Amino acid sequence: MTEQCPSSVHDSNPLGSRILCVRLAALLTLLVVLLSCRTRVPEDATEAINLMSKYVQGGRYDAAIKLGQDWLNKHPNDTAHKGTMYGQIGLICLVKASKGAAGREEWIQKTVAYYDQSLSVSEKGSLHIELYDAGRGFEQAGDLSPANRCSYYTRAVRALEKEIPFIQGDSYSAYGATLPLAPLRQEHQQALERVKTKLVKAGCNTGPVNSSPQGSR
Repeated sequence: MTEQCPSSVHDSNPLGSRILCVRLAALLTLLVVLLSCRTRVPEDATEAINLMSKYVQGGRYDAAIKLGQDWLNKHPNDTAHKGTMYGQIGLICLVKASKGAAGREEWIQKTVAYYDQSLSVSEKGSLHIELYDAGRGFEQAGDLSPANRCSYYTRAVRALEKEIPFIQGDSYSAYGATLPLAPLRQEHQQALERVKTKLVKAGCNTGPVNSSPQGSR
């Protein structure tokens, strides 16, 4: 059956009417396609993070961040995965900042804010597996931000030092897997020494500092 153009678009120019009908049909088709292609927010956190990683690989940083935010909005009580999701969004903000995106300092601040959220959620549980990731995130934020370098490096040291009690012993078991802790301790020690060296080279005050951004001294 052939669809007829609405009578309201007919005029004294048959050719003009047909062109208008074709344009209307094209617009409707495009609308249907756009609606059908809206990103579905996965229920599973791992699936969502994998999809975010694909977006990042394609340079779609904003889409990846929005997907993570939408997942958090849909799962406000999922304390088992919220910390990881906050950290993942923080990492994507950091990648965007490292690419020289407009408003670079703002993206760095967002990075730090998301890692802070990650730690806030994690500290309510019994495991602190996000501490190392947050420490590395703060370190890289300091690398990218001369103005707030000292504050971010200090946060990195604090996060890494907080992790030390949780990487003692021979192995660690989580999510059905058991990992040896010796290699993790070695990597952690290297990271901690590296950040402390950066603090000294940047001329930062290595005494107690508050968490608000402050410039290098």
